[in-house]
Amino acid sequence: MKKGMTGLVAAAALLPTAVAAESLSYNYVEGGLALYPSFESQTFMGVDGRGSVAINENVFAFGGLKYLTDDVDLTALHVGGGYRHGLDAKTDVWGGVTIEYQDIDGGRQCFDTGFGVQCVSASFDDTALGLRGGLRHQLDDKLEIGGSARIITGDLDYVGLTGTARFAIRENLKLLGEVDLYDGELGLIGGVTLEF
Repeated sequence: MKKGMTGLVAAAALLPTAVAAESLSYNYVEGGLALYPSFESQTFMGVDGRGSVAINENVFAFGGLKYLTDDVDLTALHVGGGYRHGLDAKTDVWGGVTIEYQDIDGGRQCFDTGFGVQCVSASFDDTALGLRGGLRHQLDDKLEIGGSARIITGDLDYVGLTGTARFAIRENLKLLGEVDLYDGELGLIGGVTLEF
């Protein structure tokens, strides 16, 4: 009876380890090229990069940088902390609070006022709080899908929605594809994810 009980206790002790080993990784860096073909009358192209580091099984730090350019340059940077909750070994819901920095640089615009040329700066920036959250699901051993939302406050406030797919081509290397609604404007992002 004691041998059977000892085996049961050992198996129960290993179960959380097995579930954690199959869970989604929160230790990664990813990045790629971004295209927003009709954002505020601009055709923005640029780069998008993100990263996450697990602090423990449930808490993680994360951040990202987006730089888009056309006639106007847009820079968006966020850093924050999040909490993940595993619904099962293949599905997580997560949420987090961020500090968001946005900068829009339109350069200088000059006008002839009739009394001479007057130039003004068309640039402005803002730092505010944001809320981000979403769902991640490992569909099979190669494909992860997910969706997320973000609410950014401040003078440059907006709401964003994202659909993401990551396809494993090696153990820690995945292809990244994403559709992003950035303040109602459609964007496409393609790149790679490296887990560590």
